[in-house]
Amino acid sequence: MNVPVLPDSKKRKYYILVRLLNGEHLSYQHLADNYFVSRSSIANDIVFIKQLLAKDNVALVFDNSGTYIGGGEIDKQKVLKRLVMGLVRQDKTNPELLQLFISQTLLSTVKETFDQKIQAWSLEIPENYLWDIIVSASIVIYRGRQGYFIQQAANNQLGKLLFQLEKYPLVYELLESLEKKKVYHFSQDELRYLSYIILGNGFKFFMKDATIPIIFKRKVKLLIRNISDSLNLDLTQDSRLETDLLVHLYQMVLRLRSGTTVINPLLDEIKANYLELFGVIWYALSEFGSENQLVISDDEVAFVTLHFQAAIERLKNVKRILFVCPNGIGTSSLIAAKMRQILPEVSIIEIVARTDLAKKNLRNIDLIISTTPLTGMPVPVTNISPMLTPTDMKKIMNQYIDLTMSHVKTPIITDDNREQTLVLLKHHIYFDNVKDFNQALDLLIRANTWATDSAMQKYRHSIEQREKLQSTYLGNGFAIPHGDPHLVDHSCIAVLILDKPIKWGNNKVDVVSLLMVREEDKKIVESFMNLIMHGINNKDWFISKMMEVK
Repeated sequence: MNVPVLPDSKKRKYYILVRLLNGEHLSYQHLADNYFVSRSSIANDIVFIKQLLAKDNVALVFDNSGTYIGGGEIDKQKVLKRLVMGLVRQDKTNPELLQLFISQTLLSTVKETFDQKIQAWSLEIPENYLWDIIVSASIVIYRGRQGYFIQQAANNQLGKLLFQLEKYPLVYELLESLEKKKVYHFSQDELRYLSYIILGNGFKFFMKDATIPIIFKRKVKLLIRNISDSLNLDLTQDSRLETDLLVHLYQMVLRLRSGTTVINPLLDEIKANYLELFGVIWYALSEFGSENQLVISDDEVAFVTLHFQAAIERLKNVKRILFVCPNGIGTSSLIAAKMRQILPEVSIIEIVARTDLAKKNLRNIDLIISTTPLTGMPVPVTNISPMLTPTDMKKIMNQYIDLTMSHVKTPIITDDNREQTLVLLKHHIYFDNVKDFNQALDLLIRANTWATDSAMQKYRHSIEQREKLQSTYLGNGFAIPHGDPHLVDHSCIAVLILDKPIKWGNNKVDVVSLLMVREEDKKIVESFMNLIMHGINNKDWFISKMMEVK
């Protein structure tokens, strides 16, 4: 590839990235001499590149030979996919940059070939999933033509873990269609890698007869239950959530086991619009990933967040109505039956005697309908006559419509949990400076009470193991390290706010929050995650809040 000698300042970082992706080791001085700019200009370019690589957990490494990209070809292709998809999405007017990383002619050829196959099979694959497959295949071909090949580890257990791919010929036939057009001849490693990507984007389309293992179904049920507990909502009865999440997470496992991920074009919007929920899902998937040895990206977290937000919206549409009646059960049942005829099926009507109303928990009740006047109720009350006249029916319907249109937001974090969280934080907030990860951990872990030094070291080891699998960096300089909750006797959260950022994986952090929380206290974690997510949006607000609690 011929790299122009003097690209402008906006393009230079991309030209440097191309050289790094092609395996060059580059020194700052060498680059400054190449492009006739200062070392500080090159340093700014490298900062941009490091931030870009960090999104896919890929490191920029330094040694005596210069700066280079760590990891193998799969890591580099993850970075390329994010770049290509971003450039196509945001900058169609500048083909020069895109041409640095992929052939647009090749992209068009792969798209046309795959589109023909998908249409011939009458498969309706969502556009974003199909585009992910197209870009991934195009990059494998483009890099392969340049002599950079995918190599998968011989001990990759994905096939044994999930299923035998040869039983599902549509996957291979899709890739074979490119070979028949003499676009490219795939190696066995490339076929296997792309097969996992295809299945990871379209499992239910390409493998309609396949079954998902029972053990995986149990894990998904547990995940839904844990998130339900954290949200103070019961989503365990939502069969659609379970079905959709089962397929999505199974596809996610396929993607992650093969060393790739999907790019979520709505990531920033999802974070902005569903801030609290994103934090809850991030923590739950962090646990899920740790238990299953998976590195789960923010892109994946955002997709799962949408599944749960859809379930929450469905739950909001279920209106719980309490019918209070002093008459006999027969009369009450008759009136309730009439109400069910005029109210939507998503309504749940419960009958309670007037004498039992005081003992009734009204927290989840949306509307009370009563044949006797009631005062001081925390929810709307509609009074009707004991005979339920047409006028009464109109009153009920009008109140129901008002209720439906009010769009009252379901609180994710309760005030009780927030107060408990602030109590846990008190006296455990530090404004200090440390040199690195280890010093930060040394300071924060001693904020808790440990039965023995050995118990503390075991928990510390579990934190380190989690960080090795996946960094707990969350964004905007925030890291949320945490270990095995079963190794904690007393729940505690400690926060360290630094004047100077320290290195944290492939990022830098200046706010480190160590979660030392027992399994039975995990609702408190979700409340703290709410504070963290707001802090990521507004760090000054978070620091001010911590100073108040301190």
